[in-house]
Amino acid sequence: MATTQPDILLDRIRNGEFPAFETLFNTYWEALYQYAARVTGSEADAQDLIQDLFTDIWERRETLHITTHIRHYLFSAARKMILRKFRDDGLKEKHLEKFVQYEDLRSELTMTTIIHKDIITQLHDDLNLLPEKERQVFRWYHFDELSIREIAQKNGTAEQTVRNQLNSAYRKAQGLMNKLLFLL
Repeated sequence: MATTQPDILLDRIRNGEFPAFETLFNTYWEALYQYAARVTGSEADAQDLIQDLFTDIWERRETLHITTHIRHYLFSAARKMILRKFRDDGLKEKHLEKFVQYEDLRSELTMTTIIHKDIITQLHDDLNLLPEKERQVFRWYHFDELSIREIAQKNGTAEQTVRNQLNSAYRKAQGLMNKLLFLL
C-alpha cells in the first residue's frame, strides 16, 4: 500500500519536525475554528478549544496513532472537545441542539471523506495502468516527495531519465487529471 501525503506529514510530526506540525496547523486551523465558533457561539471558546487541540497533538506526537484521514480525526476531536466543554459548563441540552443544528456540516465532512477515498482509489487504479518504471517514479515524486536527484540515485539512472519518465507518466495520466479536477 502506498504512503499518502497525510501519512508522511504525520510521520514527520511524530519525529518532532515542527515545520510539518505548522503545515498541519495552517491547513486545518481556520476550518476547525469556524466549526467550533458556529457550534459554541463563542469566538473566544472556539479559539481556546482549537488551540488546545493542536497543543495536545504536539504534546502527544510521539504516541499519536491516527487510523482515519487527518481531517476527519481533527474534526472528530474538535467535536469531542466541544461536547466536553458543554458538559463541563452544565449545558448538556445546548450541545444536542447545536449538533442537530450543524448536522449538515457533519454530513458534508462524511461526504468529503467518501469522495476523498474514491478519488484516491481511482488514482491508484489509474496509476496501475502506467508502465512499472513510470508508476514507481510518479509515486516516489508525488507521494514520497523524493526529488528528481534522489529518484535518479535510487534507480541508478540519470536525472534526465527520471524527468522523461515523469513527463511520459503525466502525458498518459492527463485523462486522469482531468477526471480528478472535474470531481473536485
